[in-house]
Amino acid sequence: MARTKFDKQVDESADSLARGLARVLAGRDLDGVRRTDATFWRSGTRVLPEVEGKVRRRSYKPGWRRLSFRLALGGGVAESGYLTTRDLDATRETLRELTELWENREEALAALEPAGIGAASVLTVGTAAYVVLTRERRELMREWVGPLHEALHQPLGLAEQTDPRRYLHIPKNFSDDDAQIRIDLPIRLGFSRDVVADLITQKLALQGVTFSWHPEGRKPYVLVKKTRKPPALSLFKDPKTRELVAKAKESAPVIGFGAGGRIVSVDLDAESPHILVNASTGGGKSVILRCIACQMLHHGSRVFVLDTKRISHLWARGLPGVTYCADVADIHDQLIALGIEGRNRTRVADDLGIGADPKAIGPRLLILLEEVNATMKQLARYWEKTRESGDPKVSPAVDALNEILYMGRQLRMHVLLVAQSATARALGGPEVRE
Repeated sequence: MARTKFDKQVDESADSLARGLARVLAGRDLDGVRRTDATFWRSGTRVLPEVEGKVRRRSYKPGWRRLSFRLALGGGVAESGYLTTRDLDATRETLRELTELWENREEALAALEPAGIGAASVLTVGTAAYVVLTRERRELMREWVGPLHEALHQPLGLAEQTDPRRYLHIPKNFSDDDAQIRIDLPIRLGFSRDVVADLITQKLALQGVTFSWHPEGRKPYVLVKKTRKPPALSLFKDPKTRELVAKAKESAPVIGFGAGGRIVSVDLDAESPHILVNASTGGGKSVILRCIACQMLHHGSRVFVLDTKRISHLWARGLPGVTYCADVADIHDQLIALGIEGRNRTRVADDLGIGADPKAIGPRLLILLEEVNATMKQLARYWEKTRESGDPKVSPAVDALNEILYMGRQLRMHVLLVAQSATARALGGPEVRE
């Protein structure tokens, strides 16, 4: 039997109804167009490449959430219909009351006027409060998030219609030191990290930031954090500073504080037994050495200040535990004496053997040599004037300094050199500088 036109229409309607029901149960858009990468269980993060036009926020929701909303909406409509049928008499009574109210509308309006004014006032205040509370967020979207999306969507391979709030998580205080920016990345990482990083720093006007890339897993992302600046000034009278200095190891005096309160120090036992401070005039060289020397004095070290400038360490003159030398002749003799002390300590360490208590060798000796560029030249000229026939050409004071620099850390002798230009030639060779 041939199928009639009506039969075909019925079949087409049934197919359309079945497809629509399937879309409802799957949580998909009712028109059948898939606009985002959302699945039934997972929220969408990007617009599909072939989609054109604006994409509504509901298209990003997972299918189960959309299905729940549709079921709840359908249940509400059904319940409303059931109540309407059941309470038909009550509805008729309500209609009669409304008719009477209309007949006496002047009195009713007069009674409702105060309530209407109050409701309008509440609505106005609520709207104004909403506008005020969301102003910063709207400005953030307009001034920063939107332009960043315009710059990033193409390098990241995202559709222009993608909602930037889906992958750009930028807090309102993103320029603060403690702020953290998170940007979700596409699963296919076919982009240049350098290009993306440059665009982020340029469009958000960021300086001094670090990028932490996390390409692994189903949800790759990058974290952008500002490098926290160290404090401009740390005073010893600050209780927190005093506490941290008091807790520092004897061999690791506190030099300063970095970003986030991180302690800056050099462990003279575990890292390098000597310190070279290289900076131009006014760079804080003498302040650093004074800070280190005072802490080591506190722990019982002996300090030798060799200061040809005569003004850098006036604090050390006459201080117990400090030997202060300003004349080149005194510096010459003191370096030779320290070289002899180093050789004596080598013999003591040899007699004590491996595993002996380092303190048995003697107290720590800190040799603070100011302006090594000028001091080395003065020592060389002094030796040229004073050496006699048969004496070595190289100043024994310079040789003694080199010996101390090459001696092991177990001798507990530490040299602090200060230079404006720490070239190998100024220090006596590349080995000495190392």
